[in-house]
Amino acid sequence: METTKLVLKGLRYLEAFICVVAFSIVVIALMSDVIGREVFGHGVFGAQRVAVWATAVVGLVGFALVTSEAGHLRPQFADRWLPRAAEPGLNRVADVASALICVFLGYYAVLFVRSSFELGERGVGIPIELWPLQIILPWMFLSSAVRHLSFAVFPALKPLPKTEH
Repeated sequence: METTKLVLKGLRYLEAFICVVAFSIVVIALMSDVIGREVFGHGVFGAQRVAVWATAVVGLVGFALVTSEAGHLRPQFADRWLPRAAEPGLNRVADVASALICVFLGYYAVLFVRSSFELGERGVGIPIELWPLQIILPWMFLSSAVRHLSFAVFPALKPLPKTEH
């Protein structure tokens, strides 16, 4: 369990670092574009597109980060339908089901990225290959699947869910 805990912690730090870097790229791209428009009369070519792509990276990697915090929204209306004693087992079943869904989506994300790579798809506006950006899709699903499976096997590793007020 300690090894799994360290792996999950390292994964969380890596993904948080990626989010910080991507968000910094958003800020730098947009600030340089605004400064270019205000000071020089024209923006920086591609800055807005880069900011959009970096924002997508933040959002997609954020999916995995929210999973690490057990922070996804969930319906709570049925929480009291079953006895409290059933909750640990149901939580494990829910984590296994979530992991299976993430593996399924991750598999199709891999196919999507592979297809994009094979077709040589390029971005509109800035003609760069898209697959290096799209690689985030399988990462987020498979990273979340690893977390859900870890939470199912070692329930003590799962953080307490955030309550909505």
